[in-house]
Amino acid sequence: MRANLLISAVCLVVVFTLFVTCPTSAVTQTSASTQASAPEHSNIRVENWTQPQHGWLYVLDPKPDAKVAGGSVWLVDPVAGKVMGSIRTGDVPDFALSPDGRRLYVASAVDGDSSELAVIETARGEVLKSGMVTGRLGYDGLPPFSTMAVSGDGLALRILIDAPKSPDEDALLLATFDTRAEEFLPGIVHLGNCGPGRFISHPTASRFDFLCPRTNRVRMISVDADSRAIQNVDVKIPWERREGVGEAIELPGSQDVEIVRGDGGVFHLNSATQQFADTPLHPTLPNRVPPAAWPTSVDGSRLYLGYKHDYDKHSDNRFYLDYGRPPNIRPNNATADEFRVIDTRTWRKVGTIRTKMPFWSAVMGNDGKMIYATAPQKHSVLVIDTGRMKEVGALKVGGAPALALVAP
Repeated sequence: MRANLLISAVCLVVVFTLFVTCPTSAVTQTSASTQASAPEHSNIRVENWTQPQHGWLYVLDPKPDAKVAGGSVWLVDPVAGKVMGSIRTGDVPDFALSPDGRRLYVASAVDGDSSELAVIETARGEVLKSGMVTGRLGYDGLPPFSTMAVSGDGLALRILIDAPKSPDEDALLLATFDTRAEEFLPGIVHLGNCGPGRFISHPTASRFDFLCPRTNRVRMISVDADSRAIQNVDVKIPWERREGVGEAIELPGSQDVEIVRGDGGVFHLNSATQQFADTPLHPTLPNRVPPAAWPTSVDGSRLYLGYKHDYDKHSDNRFYLDYGRPPNIRPNNATADEFRVIDTRTWRKVGTIRTKMPFWSAVMGNDGKMIYATAPQKHSVLVIDTGRMKEVGALKVGGAPALALVAP
C-alpha cells in the first residue's frame, strides 16, 4: 500500500510537518488501560495476553483470516509451541520492539494514507498511547522486512514515510519518535526517491545506515538531538539494481557494511572511504537470495542466508527489480527453501540447511541455538537447530506469519 497518490505532495508534506512539529497531534497522549486508552477509531487492540518470557516470539501476521480484514501480532512460546497472546490490528500492520523488550510499537492502516501507531507495554499487554501517523509506507502482499526500527540504544523509533511528489516519483522520509518523551521529533530525514527501503543498522539514535532499492544506494546518516540530518552520505551500489540486494549488515564492532547481492555474491563497503571490495564469496547461479532480514549468529561470525534453490532466471525473474516495475514487489511465492551458512570471517560457506517447506524470513534466538523461519504459505514458523544444522519442528501460527521478533 502506497500513500494516496491523489493527494498532492505539498499537502502531504504540510500535514506531516504539522505532525512532527506538534507531537500531541501525531500521537494522542493517553495512559489508561488497553481498552480505555485506544481512541474511538482504534484498530489495534490487545485481545489476550501473558507476560512475555525470554526467547518468546512476536509474530506479525498480515492475514490471520482470509475472510476478515486486518492483521494480528501473535505472542508465541516456541518451546511449548503455544500462542500466549494476540493483538488485533488493521490492514498492512508493522511492528518494532525496544531493545529491553518493554515496549512493542505496532502500526496499521486506518484509511487512505493514515495509520495508527500504538505503544504497548509488553509486561501487561496495555496500550499506553495511541494516535495517528500520516503517510506511513506500507506494502503490497507480505512484508519482507519491517519499515520501522528502534535504535540500539532504545531512544528513537524511526518510521518510513511516503510523501509522493507525483504518481511516478516518491519522496521518502524518516520520521523519528522519541521513545522517552513519547512524541515525534521536529527533524525529518530526506531519502529522496529511495523506494521501500530498509534499515541496515541503527546502533544509536544519532547514527544509522539505510538501503534504498529504487535508487540502488546506501545512505549513511547521522542526526542531531532533534533528528535533523548532520550527515546524509549517498553511496551508489556498483551493480545494476535488477541484480538486487538480498541482505546488508554491519557486523559487531564494525561500521562497515557487508552487502549480499541477489545472486549470492558478497561485497564489503568501507564506510570511511565509501569504496567496495570483493570477498571470497562469489555468485552461485542459478540460485537467488530473496530480499529479507536474514539472521546472523549472536557474535556475528555466521550469516544464515535464505536461498531459493534452482532459481530459473528466465521464467522466475521477480525477486528483484526490472526497470519499469515498482521496487516493492516481492511476490508471495518468492520464498527460500534452504539456508546457506556463511562464515563471515572467511566469507566461505560452511553448511547448508534444507527445510521441509518454503520459508519467507527468519530471526535468530537470543542464545543463537535456534532460528525461527516464517512459512506463511503453510501457516507455520519453522524451528531450526543451528548446532545440528537441521529443522527440528514447526509451530502452527495464524494465517500467514511473515515476520518475527524475539523477546530479550
